[in-house]
Amino acid sequence: MRADGVAVKRRSPSLKRYRLDVSAQFYPIISTKKAQSLFRLSAETDAVVDPELLREAAERVLERFPTFKVRLRRGWAWYYFEENTAKVKVFPSTGKILLPIDVKQTDGYLFRIAYGEREISLEVFHAICDGMAAMEFLKALVWQYAVLSGARPEGNEGVIDLAETPSEEEAEDAFYRYYRPIRFGDIDLKGLMGEPPLLLPGTVAEEGYGAAYYEVEAAAVAGKAKQMGATFTTLVCGALAYTVEKVSGGKRPIVIMVPVNLRALFPSRTLRNFVNFVRLTFKPGENTSVADYVRSAAEQLRAGATKEEMEKFFATTVRTEKSLLMRVTPLWLKVLGARIGRFFLKSRQTMIFSNVGRVSLPKGCGLRRVLFNLNVSKTSKVNVGAVTFGEKTAVAFTRSIKERDLEEEFRRTMEGLGIPCAANEIC
Repeated sequence: MRADGVAVKRRSPSLKRYRLDVSAQFYPIISTKKAQSLFRLSAETDAVVDPELLREAAERVLERFPTFKVRLRRGWAWYYFEENTAKVKVFPSTGKILLPIDVKQTDGYLFRIAYGEREISLEVFHAICDGMAAMEFLKALVWQYAVLSGARPEGNEGVIDLAETPSEEEAEDAFYRYYRPIRFGDIDLKGLMGEPPLLLPGTVAEEGYGAAYYEVEAAAVAGKAKQMGATFTTLVCGALAYTVEKVSGGKRPIVIMVPVNLRALFPSRTLRNFVNFVRLTFKPGENTSVADYVRSAAEQLRAGATKEEMEKFFATTVRTEKSLLMRVTPLWLKVLGARIGRFFLKSRQTMIFSNVGRVSLPKGCGLRRVLFNLNVSKTSKVNVGAVTFGEKTAVAFTRSIKERDLEEEFRRTMEGLGIPCAANEIC
């Protein structure tokens, strides 16, 4: 085992191997022990969680998700995944979220399943998959746990069929499937990077990340969004941008990065990464009211999330990976370049807002709510995730700073739109 936790022992030729998808290739290259690209999904349960039943449920579910049942290996030019035959572990909650994953503790697995008294959580390294795929895993885990605990879920609608053999399409790199060649001259690098954004002020917390969620009536948000000519996502983005302006101000643009699930535009059942980002930019002085910000968010997302624009965006990534330079550059040099580059690269966004949509599970699974927390960093100090379950939507803030001004002002902004927010602590 190397110092950074990546296994280097002799390989078994009988173990399955998977190349990382295009979107995932650079995650392990730029990651360190303290800075990993993680996200967290958690489910609040009606009953107290039994750790052993949860571990058994995880073992069964993992067999249906072979691209999760892997460990990270070093190749000559790129990292790759190799089948992991170790038993999966579950861990008691520490009361902190999104701590770096120590593969020595997880026996090589790049995700961590934990339990609280009435909570099941799944924290995932982004190289494995995106939030949509991880949600499929969490739903299957909650459903299987309910069955093992003696509950009687009303069927398995909305849950991946655990008796079904995993398909090749679920393991595909959908970026390559839909890739169309693009010339480097056609790449708008300046447009992709954008101008330097406003960065949120704040005192970095030394004791770990803070987190809270604000629960709203899903129907109230949808109704207000329709009234304003927006969607749920663009209403929240507009409200967030307006809130940042009120809390921070400044001469730089507010930039919110919004992940777009490409499965809606390019049909695929992949359980790996298949998202692209749309960059929403709000320049100083262009908007005044929250309605202005919502309108701008709606216009920008409609223009940026088209099939043509998304194809152009991910074609750039694929074209870069396929280049001769990337193919011949050894992995150690890529890692060294990434380490050096971290000192010079500037943040591309003020924050990220990701909405994984509505979670559907059969009645009888004993689930109260689901939360989605994004990782944060020294520059992207606050990120926001949303998920809808039943009649409620939980908008979860994760912060690396002590101050909570932004989220409290967001609550007041939403209530000013006639959408009551119930505040709840996570940690």
